[in-house]
Amino acid sequence: MAISKSVMAIGLIVIAIVAFAAGLFTSPSILPEAEPKTIWETIQERGTIKVGSSPDWPPYEYLNVTTGEFIGFEVELMEMIADELDLEVEWIEKGFDLIIPEVGDKTLDLGVSGFSIYAKRLEVVQFTMHHSITEGQIIMPKSERDALGITEIDSIEELGTLGLKCGVQVGTTQQAELQEKASSALVTYEDYLAALDALDLGAIDCIYAETPVTSWWILEAEEAGDPELVVIYRRSYYPVAFVAHRDADTFVEKINGALSEIIAEGTLDELKAKWKA
Repeated sequence: MAISKSVMAIGLIVIAIVAFAAGLFTSPSILPEAEPKTIWETIQERGTIKVGSSPDWPPYEYLNVTTGEFIGFEVELMEMIADELDLEVEWIEKGFDLIIPEVGDKTLDLGVSGFSIYAKRLEVVQFTMHHSITEGQIIMPKSERDALGITEIDSIEELGTLGLKCGVQVGTTQQAELQEKASSALVTYEDYLAALDALDLGAIDCIYAETPVTSWWILEAEEAGDPELVVIYRRSYYPVAFVAHRDADTFVEKINGALSEIIAEGTLDELKAKWKA
């Protein structure tokens, strides 16, 4: 049976419309993909902040020997900030030198581990507003200091002159400073707990870290009846803050807003007094 020209024309038009519609839904150039979620939006949907921390930096963060939970000044401060934002914190134990790379890869939302605001770090991450400013200190056993006939040294370079071996945690600002100014003195460890063990064994002469952890170690040795530790070098040091991804602007703004309220209410000073931070 013959098909009229008008019917054929209608059929062709229908085919064309269907083909156009199919192309409309499959072509990204016609219908652009939806904008990816921001870090803040992802955190809000999840309801938790994934925080990486190396719990070997008392009184900022360390592990409760009974429960194995994270405790410390920065831990309580971060929990307080999260509460202000109606979120929970998921604490994830990480080696200190792994935290910034994982924040950069977005497997962690935040790094909370006594991070100094250091110029080279700003090339790969951003920081929240700071909560503290510390003092860099080199500590050593008093007996060894007395044997050397010194009280305090005036520069990092003197470590090399005196032939001392100085322990630091890998990935720290102290490692970078020793590498630049007294590389012959530099001995790196996975964490400062290993450096303290090495100091006890006499494998190194001193440790370069910063307050308040150096003050904690000195007091801890005194309370345990261990050989007395003393400060042989001190210098002004960097502000301390939390580490976030460079794209996490809204998230950082939210943290800064909550932290500002905590500061204004006097709660930050109370936390520092509580933890001797």
